[in-house]
Amino acid sequence: LQVCIARTQSGLDRGRARVPVSFVPTPEQQAIIDYPLLPLRVIAGAGTGKTTTIVHRLAHLVRKGLSPERAIGITFTNKAAEELAARLREALPELADSGREVEVTTYHGFAYGILQEFGAIVGVERDTDIVGPGYVRQLFHEAIAAGSYEALDLTWLPARVDEAVDLSAQLARNLRTSRDVPAAVGNDEIAGARSEIAAIVERYDQTKRDIGVLDYGDLILLTHRLLTQHSEIADRVRGRYAVALLDEYQDTDPAQRELLRAIFGGGFPVTAVGDADQTIYEWRGASTTNFDNFPTHFPAENGDPATTLPLTENRRSGASILDAAHGVRSVLYGDEPFSPLRPVPEAPPGSVTAEYFRTAIDEAEWIAEETLRLNTEEGMAWRDMAVIFRKNGDMALIRDALQALDIPVEVGSLGGLLELPDVADLHAWLRTIERPGDSIALARLLLGPIYRLGLRDIASLSNWIKPNRALLGEDPDLGWPLVEAIDQLEEIEDLRPDAMERMLAFRAHYRRFLELAQGSSLVDLCRHILDETGIWNEVEARETGAALTARVNLYRFLDLAEEWSPLRGRPTLPAFLSYLDLIADDKSAAELDTANVGTEDAVVLLTIHRAKGLEWETVFLPALTDGVFPVNGGALDDPDRLARFVPYELRLEAPVSMELEGEERRGALRVVRDRQEWRTAYVGMTRAKSRLY
Repeated sequence: LQVCIARTQSGLDRGRARVPVSFVPTPEQQAIIDYPLLPLRVIAGAGTGKTTTIVHRLAHLVRKGLSPERAIGITFTNKAAEELAARLREALPELADSGREVEVTTYHGFAYGILQEFGAIVGVERDTDIVGPGYVRQLFHEAIAAGSYEALDLTWLPARVDEAVDLSAQLARNLRTSRDVPAAVGNDEIAGARSEIAAIVERYDQTKRDIGVLDYGDLILLTHRLLTQHSEIADRVRGRYAVALLDEYQDTDPAQRELLRAIFGGGFPVTAVGDADQTIYEWRGASTTNFDNFPTHFPAENGDPATTLPLTENRRSGASILDAAHGVRSVLYGDEPFSPLRPVPEAPPGSVTAEYFRTAIDEAEWIAEETLRLNTEEGMAWRDMAVIFRKNGDMALIRDALQALDIPVEVGSLGGLLELPDVADLHAWLRTIERPGDSIALARLLLGPIYRLGLRDIASLSNWIKPNRALLGEDPDLGWPLVEAIDQLEEIEDLRPDAMERMLAFRAHYRRFLELAQGSSLVDLCRHILDETGIWNEVEARETGAALTARVNLYRFLDLAEEWSPLRGRPTLPAFLSYLDLIADDKSAAELDTANVGTEDAVVLLTIHRAKGLEWETVFLPALTDGVFPVNGGALDDPDRLARFVPYELRLEAPVSMELEGEERRGALRVVRDRQEWRTAYVGMTRAKSRLY
């Protein structure tokens, strides 16, 4: 399994550049590497060797006498932190034997480390657990159930959970709590709904305190409170370091900025690296002004704005690709000047191709045929090609078109684990065992590859139920669960003989698993289902790549079943199924991330947001259609119209002027949304090295 997981990640690693063995810095890079220990902002355009430059800046400082333990690098994801640490080890091999390293962590990890050390002062125990999205939704579900409501409509509970999750996260990003939300006055319907959502958030926060857990928003909020209320702790943390590097700074939110200022403000030699044109995470709180205003947020000791140095020589893309990307940037900047990216002198020109298709099917088939041509006629490896999407939902059609031509495919998508056929079958078994009224799950199993029944056979079960229900004086159209008919198969006269045989086999399995569910752990029950129904045999009968992909995703589900534990009480099948229901409502739940490891050499399909920081020789950008890319729908961040948003006056910064109201405000918010779409397009285009379609 570890090999499979490693191979899973390798598909994305292939798109990521490594530190060159022989690194010859450009004049721009050399200026950054040699810059003294003073506040510094590095504007690093796409493909300009940002990570390589900052690695060599830190290595240069260490070789000049800086103790590696007195340097810290902070970035966004665990994966990025691991990569930065690995590159530093490559650049500083002389430290390997001594075991000394530069500290590298994530923004949340940095805050958590401070809380683990000093959190008792603000009531946080050292071993406090951090809960992810699934548990967060579970606790919010409980918090909603504990209240009474006049303004909120509870007919669709997942929507109310979404609203509470959003309001809680936005409060934390602005260093606020639910108690800061003003009470509703008069007949203001939106304010009334917001007050009720804030009460849900308060119950959620109280439950976290009761059971001793934190969420990711708490990490920043509580750490900032600790540092600002106890400045001696901020001084102590600051004193440990001589230099700090803030990577991907354009993705930070206002609360993270204020936490960093509490430690590294006032002239500390902090280097922030990023690119405002690649700020594509506003929807999760990234501030478009953090990077722009870094020089004044982190001034020199004498109060002067921090110095800014650029990286503009693109080492990735051909000139024609950069020209197209500059066209996108010109929309962002309008009449304002900007520094265009320059290709390295030896870079080939590259090519940009635009195609128009009548239907999405035509587009998918053309992409598959062009991919095949590039491989067979031009010798391009599958792994050097990627199809990058604005939305996960557009992947399936192109994936199917590629697979129809036997092109190996690797899909990197968030969520979706429960939608994979083998995992969906296992999930259906668990639902059928625990929820006998779930006839949809039962029908899936009967119609699936193990029992291979047809709709006519399902109709026979349903037709038997109706008259029997009528005999009891009940409405026959309401129906019984299909499992009732399975229990009485011998009474059903119109079943085909082979259908009867398969249904008897299903019933034997069902009764066996009902018994096992009484005393087995979740993971053991899942393993028995996989072994005894022949799902593993179905998997192994496939081609090597497809079998490996299915196997790894089943292992992911088994790991989830084995590792999952409720926040209160013991693990049970009903609680586990409820947990799966909740995280399935979160479309980006990491717990339900899929793995595709069909082959080491495969065309990669993933979203632009997941492709950020990666590169391929050839990139296809499909589905450039109205409403898909650019997105022109969805909720605008207007607290006067939607209760899930924090009022502007409570925020550290507002997305538009607080003086705007009504349609004028909504127009300004549409501009904000459109600019993010243009930045997302810029990121997608600059993933390509030689060909962009």
